[in-house]
Amino acid sequence: MKKILIAILGLSLFCFSANAFERKIGFSASMAMLDTTVTDDIDSNGSIDTTKDISNDVIIPSLFLEFATDLPNGAKASFGVDYIPMSAELESRSTTQSSDGTSGTNSGTLDASNHITAYATLGGDVAGNHVFALAGMMYAEGEYDLKSVSSTNRTGDVIIQGTKLGIGIERDMGEGFMRVVLSDNDYDPVSATTSNATKVTADIDSTNLTVSFGRSF
Repeated sequence: MKKILIAILGLSLFCFSANAFERKIGFSASMAMLDTTVTDDIDSNGSIDTTKDISNDVIIPSLFLEFATDLPNGAKASFGVDYIPMSAELESRSTTQSSDGTSGTNSGTLDASNHITAYATLGGDVAGNHVFALAGMMYAEGEYDLKSVSSTNRTGDVIIQGTKLGIGIERDMGEGFMRVVLSDNDYDPVSATTSNATKVTADIDSTNLTVSFGRSF
């Protein structure tokens, strides 16, 4: 986390000192369509014992700071940081299990906080709109809570990382601008182990439709 913040600070200082950069700030609302594959490896022996696919749709607000510049041949590039200023339940799952004659429900949740995306865009103007491609790296701090019939509850912290690829269109609106981005967000698998040595792994992917409003200065 510290390395990412230092990199963001360095980028900000560089861009604020360069007159060629246009600064943009704003807020976004993303419809995130989450698809998660959860696997259980009982005894952590390397074999998958159960698999479950989960879909969940959530709306996520965020803030962004961006620096844009003109390139030769009419192209434009930008570098930015998007920050989700809240903790959110990234995933939740439950399944029934019988253990030693006792039936019950296993459940698990994964909450994410300090979710940061550092990204770059490259594009050009088409029919009065700015059309661009986007690529970025995502980072978040996660906290999991596992509850199992056959073991004691377990909580812990994990680091969540991933990549973001998308396309977007931006249109000037008087003193500000509006932007729409469709992106694919691929998080690295996150694993945790219960006290009875069952390894639970969640592989999270998300398709996001994001609408942003901002101002340039």
